Amino acid sequence: MVTGGAVFGQDAGVSTRPAGRPRDPALDERALTAARAVYAERGWSGFTMDGVAKQSGIGKGSLYLRWPNKAELLIEAVRSRTQFIAEIDTGALRSDLIEFARGWLAYMNSDDGALAQRLTVDARFSPELRDALAGTPYPEHIRATRAMIRRGITRGELRPDVSVTVIADLIAGAMLNHARTTPPHLRARATASTGRYIMQLVDTVLTGLTGSGDSTTPGG
Repeated sequence: MVTGGAVFGQDAGVSTRPAGRPRDPALDERALTAARAVYAERGWSGFTMDGVAKQSGIGKGSLYLRWPNKAELLIEAVRSRTQFIAEIDTGALRSDLIEFARGWLAYMNSDDGALAQRLTVDARFSPELRDALAGTPYPEHIRATRAMIRRGITRGELRPDVSVTVIADLIAGAMLNHARTTPPHLRARATASTGRYIMQLVDTVLTGLTGSGDSTTPGG
């Protein structure tokens, strides 16, 4: 499952952030918000550090002290909008997966999710962007999703030999497909049945892995 240039499958390595000056969260957020706005308006071909500096009111030199190039800035700007996944921890795998699916679908249907998909497409045709993404292939949202599933294994809700990759791909991939194939004019109507669809999806995945998952299992 590919999202914003990152794959939910495969085991994660340790990611590193390029060295730079100590981060000021408020200034960082201004820059990241501006980067998303510039990218949304102009795409990768029109995305520049000058444009972000003007949009944010932050000097270009300050931007370069934090991000070595425009690709690194854009990738962080897009990926930073998936931090909600790391906050999911209900104490039960089924309800964790349901919350993840709800959040991921909402994200994919949002402007932020559209930017993530645009980033994946742009990286296919831009060596600079593709190389930058390859340097950080396991962002926080992928590590957080895997950690969620591994907690379920630790609690004994899944067999130790189940594939974390398969579970993450099935849930995230289904939500991405649902977002892509639902016409925009039908999304409001589809929202009414989304909860039932997500529960059926999660229960189908868990049933296939454990032979016992259903809507009455703990965590619903």
